[in-house]
Amino acid sequence: MTRNILYVSLFGGLGGGETSLLAYLRALDRTHYAPRVICGADGAFVDALCENNIPVQVIPFAPISKRNISRDFFYALYQDLRVQPTALIHCNNSEGAHYAAPFAKFLGMPLVLTMHGAWQLERRWKRTFIEWSTTRVLTPTQLLAQTFLQKNPRMRERITVLPFGVDTREFSPGARDETLADEFGIARDAPIVTLLARFQSVKGHANLLDAIPRILDAFPGTRFLFVGDAAFDTRDANETRHAVMERVNADARLRAAIVFAGFRRDIPRVLRATDVLVSPSDFESYGMAILEAMACGVPVVSTNVGGPSETLLEGETGFLIPPRDPNALAARVIQLLANRDLRYAMGANGRRRVETHYALADSVARLQDIYSGLCR
Repeated sequence: MTRNILYVSLFGGLGGGETSLLAYLRALDRTHYAPRVICGADGAFVDALCENNIPVQVIPFAPISKRNISRDFFYALYQDLRVQPTALIHCNNSEGAHYAAPFAKFLGMPLVLTMHGAWQLERRWKRTFIEWSTTRVLTPTQLLAQTFLQKNPRMRERITVLPFGVDTREFSPGARDETLADEFGIARDAPIVTLLARFQSVKGHANLLDAIPRILDAFPGTRFLFVGDAAFDTRDANETRHAVMERVNADARLRAAIVFAGFRRDIPRVLRATDVLVSPSDFESYGMAILEAMACGVPVVSTNVGGPSETLLEGETGFLIPPRDPNALAARVIQLLANRDLRYAMGANGRRRVETHYALADSVARLQDIYSGLCR
């Protein structure tokens, strides 16, 4: 029996949450589950869904507030559910759940919500709504589940910790891809440090810029790949991108050492050319890039915040540092660049950790078990 699952996502760009959802949708057993997606905006996520032959509609909607509600989206969602038999609705953020929940309640349909961060719990009405509307809440980390339960212990039986998984076949160690260095005009023997993140103020681009001069003092030939773009075209994203580029353009040393690689679809290739991945975020709800790097055997230096504090093992798969501490960031990157054996050992440890705890095949199997239990 094939069950039709409707996924609702506010965003059409490819951030971490959308990347994780895309991986799930690609890996679902299509003999048992038929996914379709409604997105509130166009973007790279929508493009990727089309490329993978996953049915998707773009129907603009905005988060519900006292002054704003997308009535047209309510009607479009009603039309979709009226025409297409649906076994379950899975919302990739609470904003989508606010629209989908009334229909799920009326139709007696299970509603699953993936909760990506504690900001979805910032107001009491949001916590009350989640309790009223959801059949199951999925969180990628124990930390986020505990945060939710501290605010609403009645949800204990409905919360499941389901870490986002990495496709360990796509993301795997391999020979260093020298052609990537050639593409960007980087010497093949230059150390490469990569920041894989969209432009957003919390992602810590400025923290890395503060650390780079010290790294260059120790390893003058190092090149820094800034991979990502303003995925959601928000004011914060565009202002962050402008500020970072303006600072780099004004500093000849930074300008010579940094490559703005933009949005890339060949992330495994980028990681196979990387010596160290850095994640200098002020906050990181999960940190998918960290697990992707670990799967490729790349050591990581990350701030000790949110998801990375749970997924990355200090001193084994990389290093955890305090947020907004460019000196600590520089010191750990220098330590790794100076010690090839340490890089390889941490990379191998990271690969084993992903295979054991964060493999996509295991995550998808658990997700399908959840769906099966809810759709009886």
